[in-house]
Amino acid sequence: MDPSSVGWIKCNTDGAYDDISGANGAGYVMRYFSNKASFCASLVFDVLSVEEAEARANWAVLKKALEQYLTHVIVESDAKTLIDQFSAGQFDGDSRTDAIFKDIHFFSSKLVSCIFSFQPRVCNSVAHDLAQ
Repeated sequence: MDPSSVGWIKCNTDGAYDDISGANGAGYVMRYFSNKASFCASLVFDVLSVEEAEARANWAVLKKALEQYLTHVIVESDAKTLIDQFSAGQFDGDSRTDAIFKDIHFFSSKLVSCIFSFQPRVCNSVAHDLAQ
């Protein structure tokens, strides 16, 4: 099935973390194949790194996808290391991220199809703004 066709939801995610202040945020935008936005959110979590904030953004969007009974999801993020890891089916993290990664694996396994895709920040500006 072509991911740009009917039934697929594209989810742009981003996480932000300031090493000095500890301020953080996560944001996501869910869009139908037609590019019509269906849902967006800006969230704050108790995180200690950019990687953890990025993982929380992915966690939040997949949780929302399940709550909305979605079946075909594309998660797009500028966190290349995480996206590569999730695409390869590697969901093991450090002591702060392991439970988040395991949840991401669980959530994505409940969908009919879930694709993790790297997109540069310029392609993900709305989610980046929400995370800020």
